[in-house]
Amino acid sequence: MNSLVKEPAAIAGTTHSRDRYPNAMGPRGVIGIMTPGPNVVVENEMMDMRPRGVINAVDRYYVPNQKIAANEDWSIIMRHVAANLDDSVRRLNECLIDHLILGMSSQSFMGGEKGSFALQEHLEKTSGVGVTMGAQAAEAAFEAVGAKKIALLTPYYPVIEENAVSYFTSRGFEVVHVEGLKCKSIIHVASQTGAVLRDAVRRADAHKPDAIVQLGTNLHFAYVAAEAERWLGKPVFAVGTAIYWHALRKLGIKDQMDGFGSLLADY
Repeated sequence: MNSLVKEPAAIAGTTHSRDRYPNAMGPRGVIGIMTPGPNVVVENEMMDMRPRGVINAVDRYYVPNQKIAANEDWSIIMRHVAANLDDSVRRLNECLIDHLILGMSSQSFMGGEKGSFALQEHLEKTSGVGVTMGAQAAEAAFEAVGAKKIALLTPYYPVIEENAVSYFTSRGFEVVHVEGLKCKSIIHVASQTGAVLRDAVRRADAHKPDAIVQLGTNLHFAYVAAEAERWLGKPVFAVGTAIYWHALRKLGIKDQMDGFGSLLADY
Protein backbone atom coordinates (compact mmCIF):
# COMPACT_ATOMS: atom_id res chain seq x y z
CA MET A 1 0.00 0.00 0.00
CA ASN A 2 0.96 3.60 -0.50
CA SER A 3 1.45 4.55 3.15
CA LEU A 4 1.84 8.18 4.14
CA VAL A 5 5.11 7.42 5.89
CA LYS A 6 6.52 5.79 2.75
CA GLU A 7 6.06 8.87 0.62
CA PRO A 8 8.87 11.41 0.46
CA ALA A 9 8.16 14.73 2.11
CA ALA A 10 7.60 17.30 -0.61
CA ILE A 11 8.41 20.51 1.23
CA ALA A 12 9.84 21.34 4.66
CA GLY A 13 7.41 22.82 7.13
CA THR A 14 8.81 26.34 7.21
CA THR A 15 10.50 26.96 3.85
CA HIS A 16 9.37 27.42 0.29
CA SER A 17 11.09 25.35 -2.38
CA ARG A 18 9.91 27.50 -5.27
CA ASP A 19 10.86 30.98 -4.16
CA ARG A 20 13.48 32.24 -1.75
CA TYR A 21 11.10 34.82 -0.30
CA PRO A 22 8.44 33.17 1.89
CA ASN A 23 4.92 34.49 1.65
CA ALA A 24 4.43 36.87 4.58
CA MET A 25 0.98 35.53 5.39
CA GLY A 26 1.90 31.91 4.70
CA PRO A 27 5.56 31.43 5.63
CA ARG A 28 4.98 27.74 6.33
CA GLY A 29 3.31 26.96 3.06
CA VAL A 30 1.02 28.04 0.23
CA ILE A 31 -1.42 25.27 -0.69
CA GLY A 32 -3.13 25.43 -4.06
CA ILE A 33 -6.64 23.98 -4.10
CA MET A 34 -8.38 23.36 -7.40
CA THR A 35 -12.06 22.57 -7.26
CA PRO A 36 -15.12 22.66 -9.54
CA GLY A 37 -16.95 25.96 -9.81
CA PRO A 38 -20.11 24.71 -8.05
CA ASN A 39 -18.12 23.25 -5.12
CA VAL A 40 -18.39 25.84 -2.36
CA VAL A 41 -18.04 23.55 0.67
CA VAL A 42 -14.51 22.25 0.22
CA GLU A 43 -13.09 25.77 -0.04
CA ASN A 44 -14.63 26.95 3.20
CA GLU A 45 -14.01 23.75 5.18
CA MET A 46 -10.33 23.82 4.19
CA MET A 47 -10.11 27.49 5.12
CA ASP A 48 -11.34 26.52 8.59
CA MET A 49 -8.60 23.86 8.81
CA ARG A 50 -5.65 26.15 8.06
CA PRO A 51 -3.01 26.17 10.79
CA ARG A 52 -1.12 29.34 11.62
CA GLY A 53 1.27 30.37 8.86
CA VAL A 54 -0.42 28.41 6.06
CA ILE A 55 -2.58 29.95 3.35
CA ASN A 56 -4.83 28.42 0.71
CA ALA A 57 -4.98 29.61 -2.90
CA VAL A 58 -8.19 28.42 -4.55
CA ASP A 59 -8.92 28.06 -8.27
CA ARG A 60 -12.31 27.08 -9.66
CA TYR A 61 -12.33 25.20 -12.93
CA TYR A 62 -15.38 24.94 -15.14
CA VAL A 63 -17.82 22.12 -14.46
CA PRO A 64 -21.49 22.62 -15.38
CA ASN A 65 -24.00 22.46 -12.56
CA GLN A 66 -26.20 20.21 -14.66
CA LYS A 67 -28.97 17.92 -13.52
CA ILE A 68 -27.82 14.42 -12.59
CA ALA A 69 -30.25 11.59 -13.12
CA ALA A 70 -28.09 8.78 -14.47
CA ASN A 71 -24.53 7.46 -14.72
CA GLU A 72 -23.93 9.26 -18.02
CA ASP A 73 -24.59 12.65 -16.38
CA TRP A 74 -21.73 12.04 -13.96
CA SER A 75 -19.59 10.87 -16.88
CA ILE A 76 -20.19 14.21 -18.63
CA ILE A 77 -19.08 16.04 -15.48
CA MET A 78 -15.94 13.93 -15.33
CA ARG A 79 -15.09 14.79 -18.93
CA HIS A 80 -15.38 18.50 -18.15
CA VAL A 81 -13.09 18.02 -15.17
CA ALA A 82 -10.44 16.22 -17.21
CA ALA A 83 -10.54 18.95 -19.84
CA ASN A 84 -10.00 21.81 -17.38
CA LEU A 85 -7.52 20.52 -14.79
CA ASP A 86 -4.32 21.58 -16.54
CA ASP A 87 -5.42 25.20 -16.94
CA SER A 88 -6.33 25.26 -13.26
CA VAL A 89 -2.85 24.04 -12.33
CA ARG A 90 -1.24 26.73 -14.48
CA ARG A 91 -3.24 29.46 -12.77
CA LEU A 92 -2.30 28.18 -9.33
CA ASN A 93 1.35 27.97 -10.31
CA GLU A 94 1.29 31.77 -10.59
CA CYS A 95 0.97 31.81 -6.78
CA LEU A 96 4.21 29.81 -6.41
CA ILE A 97 2.32 27.13 -4.52
CA ASP A 98 4.23 24.64 -2.37
CA HIS A 99 1.66 21.86 -2.65
CA LEU A 100 -1.38 21.13 -4.79
CA ILE A 101 -4.71 19.67 -3.69
CA LEU A 102 -7.29 18.23 -6.05
CA GLY A 103 -10.39 19.34 -4.18
CA MET A 104 -12.74 16.95 -5.96
CA SER A 105 -12.53 13.37 -4.76
CA SER A 106 -14.47 11.69 -7.58
CA GLN A 107 -11.83 12.39 -10.23
CA SER A 108 -9.15 10.83 -8.02
CA PHE A 109 -10.86 7.43 -8.30
CA MET A 110 -11.55 7.36 -12.02
CA GLY A 111 -9.81 4.43 -13.67
CA GLY A 112 -9.32 2.70 -10.33
CA GLU A 113 -5.79 2.31 -8.96
CA LYS A 114 -4.03 2.71 -12.31
CA GLY A 115 -6.00 5.76 -13.35
CA SER A 116 -5.65 7.42 -9.96
CA PHE A 117 -1.88 7.20 -9.76
CA ALA A 118 -1.54 8.20 -13.42
CA LEU A 119 -3.51 11.37 -12.65
CA GLN A 120 -1.41 12.11 -9.58
CA GLU A 121 1.79 11.69 -11.60
CA HIS A 122 0.45 13.96 -14.34
CA LEU A 123 -0.55 16.70 -11.88
CA GLU A 124 2.81 16.53 -10.14
CA LYS A 125 4.61 16.87 -13.47
CA THR A 126 2.38 19.75 -14.55
CA SER A 127 2.57 21.64 -11.25
CA GLY A 128 6.14 20.83 -10.21
CA VAL A 129 5.03 20.23 -6.61
CA GLY A 130 3.64 17.39 -4.51
CA VAL A 131 -0.03 16.59 -5.06
CA THR A 132 -2.68 15.29 -2.66
CA MET A 133 -5.87 13.66 -3.93
CA GLY A 134 -8.84 12.06 -2.22
CA ALA A 135 -8.04 8.45 -3.07
CA GLN A 136 -4.53 8.42 -1.62
CA ALA A 137 -5.52 10.62 1.33
CA ALA A 138 -8.38 8.32 2.31
CA GLU A 139 -6.07 5.33 1.99
CA ALA A 140 -3.52 6.99 4.28
CA ALA A 141 -6.26 7.76 6.80
CA PHE A 142 -7.36 4.11 6.89
CA GLU A 143 -3.76 3.00 7.31
CA ALA A 144 -3.26 5.46 10.17
CA VAL A 145 -6.04 3.78 12.17
CA GLY A 146 -5.44 0.21 10.97
CA ALA A 147 -8.80 -0.13 9.20
CA LYS A 148 -9.23 -2.98 6.71
CA LYS A 149 -13.03 -3.28 6.34
CA ILE A 150 -14.40 0.03 5.14
CA ALA A 151 -17.70 1.64 4.18
CA LEU A 152 -18.16 4.51 1.72
CA LEU A 153 -20.73 7.29 1.97
CA THR A 154 -21.09 9.18 -1.29
CA PRO A 155 -23.32 11.67 -3.13
CA TYR A 156 -22.67 9.77 -6.35
CA TYR A 157 -24.19 7.37 -8.81
CA PRO A 158 -22.65 3.90 -9.37
CA VAL A 159 -20.33 5.03 -12.19
CA ILE A 160 -18.20 6.88 -9.63
CA GLU A 161 -18.71 4.44 -6.79
CA GLU A 162 -17.55 1.48 -8.88
CA ASN A 163 -14.25 3.24 -9.54
CA ALA A 164 -13.82 4.02 -5.83
CA VAL A 165 -14.52 0.41 -4.86
CA SER A 166 -12.04 -0.75 -7.51
CA TYR A 167 -9.37 1.58 -6.10
CA PHE A 168 -9.78 0.51 -2.49
CA THR A 169 -10.03 -3.18 -3.36
CA SER A 170 -6.84 -2.98 -5.41
CA ARG A 171 -5.13 -1.34 -2.45
CA GLY A 172 -6.04 -4.21 -0.13
CA PHE A 173 -9.23 -3.01 1.58
CA GLU A 174 -12.56 -4.79 1.85
CA VAL A 175 -15.45 -2.47 0.97
CA VAL A 176 -18.37 -3.82 2.97
CA HIS A 177 -20.94 -1.19 1.94
CA VAL A 178 -21.48 1.83 -0.30
CA GLU A 179 -24.13 4.28 0.89
CA GLY A 180 -24.91 6.40 -2.20
CA LEU A 181 -27.16 9.44 -1.91
CA LYS A 182 -27.59 9.90 -5.69
CA CYS A 183 -27.64 13.69 -5.48
CA LYS A 184 -29.33 15.50 -8.38
CA SER A 185 -26.58 18.09 -9.10
CA ILE A 186 -23.31 19.30 -7.60
CA ILE A 187 -25.18 22.12 -5.85
CA HIS A 188 -27.68 19.56 -4.56
CA VAL A 189 -24.70 17.78 -2.97
CA ALA A 190 -23.98 20.92 -0.95
CA SER A 191 -27.60 21.13 0.27
CA GLN A 192 -27.56 17.82 2.17
CA THR A 193 -28.32 18.52 5.80
CA GLY A 194 -26.64 17.19 8.91
CA ALA A 195 -29.71 15.07 9.64
CA VAL A 196 -29.53 13.41 6.20
CA LEU A 197 -25.83 12.75 6.59
CA ARG A 198 -26.14 11.37 10.12
CA ASP A 199 -28.80 8.92 8.95
CA ALA A 200 -26.54 7.86 6.08
CA VAL A 201 -23.68 7.25 8.52
CA ARG A 202 -25.91 5.00 10.62
CA ARG A 203 -26.93 2.99 7.57
CA ALA A 204 -23.29 2.55 6.59
CA ASP A 205 -22.31 1.56 10.12
CA ALA A 206 -24.95 -1.18 10.15
CA HIS A 207 -22.57 -3.17 7.91
CA LYS A 208 -19.95 -3.16 10.68
CA PRO A 209 -16.96 -1.56 8.96
CA ASP A 210 -13.75 -0.76 10.82
CA ALA A 211 -14.03 2.81 9.53
CA ILE A 212 -16.25 4.96 7.30
CA VAL A 213 -15.16 7.54 4.75
CA GLN A 214 -17.40 10.09 3.08
CA LEU A 215 -16.54 10.94 -0.51
CA GLY A 216 -17.65 14.01 -2.44
CA THR A 217 -15.97 17.18 -1.16
CA ASN A 218 -19.10 19.30 -1.65
CA LEU A 219 -20.91 17.39 1.10
CA HIS A 220 -20.69 19.46 4.29
CA PHE A 221 -19.41 16.54 6.31
CA ALA A 222 -16.30 17.63 8.21
CA TYR A 223 -18.14 18.42 11.42
CA VAL A 224 -20.62 15.57 11.04
CA ALA A 225 -17.68 13.16 10.83
CA ALA A 226 -16.19 14.47 14.07
CA GLU A 227 -19.56 14.14 15.78
CA ALA A 228 -20.15 10.62 14.39
CA GLU A 229 -16.81 9.38 15.72
CA ARG A 230 -18.00 10.20 19.23
CA TRP A 231 -21.28 8.29 19.04
CA LEU A 232 -20.03 5.37 16.96
CA GLY A 233 -16.71 4.93 18.72
CA LYS A 234 -14.87 4.32 15.43
CA PRO A 235 -13.10 6.39 12.78
CA VAL A 236 -15.37 8.38 10.47
CA PHE A 237 -13.50 10.46 7.92
CA ALA A 238 -14.61 13.36 5.78
CA VAL A 239 -12.62 13.15 2.56
CA GLY A 240 -11.98 16.92 2.60
CA THR A 241 -10.45 16.62 6.07
CA ALA A 242 -8.39 13.62 4.98
CA ILE A 243 -7.11 15.52 1.95
CA TYR A 244 -6.09 18.59 3.94
CA TRP A 245 -4.53 16.49 6.71
CA HIS A 246 -2.55 14.50 4.17
CA ALA A 247 -1.36 17.66 2.41
CA LEU A 248 -0.17 19.21 5.66
CA ARG A 249 1.70 16.08 6.68
CA LYS A 250 3.34 15.79 3.26
CA LEU A 251 4.47 19.39 3.70
CA GLY A 252 6.08 18.41 7.00
CA ILE A 253 3.50 20.37 9.04
CA LYS A 254 2.52 18.30 12.08
CA ASP A 255 0.08 20.69 13.78
CA GLN A 256 -2.89 19.03 15.45
CA MET A 257 -6.28 20.67 15.91
CA ASP A 258 -9.60 19.79 17.46
CA GLY A 259 -13.02 20.02 15.87
CA PHE A 260 -12.44 18.01 12.69
CA GLY A 261 -12.18 14.51 14.09
CA SER A 262 -9.38 12.14 14.97
CA LEU A 263 -7.19 12.65 11.90
CA LEU A 264 -6.28 16.27 12.57
CA ALA A 265 -6.48 15.85 16.34
CA ASP A 266 -4.35 12.73 16.80
CA TYR A 267 -2.36 11.81 13.69
